[in-house]
Amino acid sequence: MEYYPPSLVRLIKQLSKLPGIGEKTATRLALHILRSSQEEAKTLSQSILDVKDKVRLCSTCFGLADTDPCGLCQNTNRDHALLCIVEQPSDLVALEKSGAFNGLYHVLHGAISPMDGIGPENLRIKELLARVANGKIREE
Repeated sequence: MEYYPPSLVRLIKQLSKLPGIGEKTATRLALHILRSSQEEAKTLSQSILDVKDKVRLCSTCFGLADTDPCGLCQNTNRDHALLCIVEQPSDLVALEKSGAFNGLYHVLHGAISPMDGIGPENLRIKELLARVANGKIREE
């Protein structure tokens, strides 16, 4: 990497910190960004800043959102009495892409794993129990 200027090396190092991105892919990405227009680079950097500034957890389902509650929780066309419990936001997205579910979600943000020291108190189980206790969820 000594052949690249320091600013490009810094970008490669930052990109290689992303999951699944090794030094080789990070170098390809950095060189692509370098070849991109100034406007494309600004758009990319602004998108990253926007995600950090705007994306939060929905206070109802704990999915990723930039409104609270999220669009799914606000959608009156969904079955609000039907709840699908998922481990991660990516699971919610997979189910939504399938089009097979028309209820609401509850994202736990992990799974109980005593070996890793993860118990119910580390997940969104307390919030799930509160949702169920309010009586608007039916059991199927």
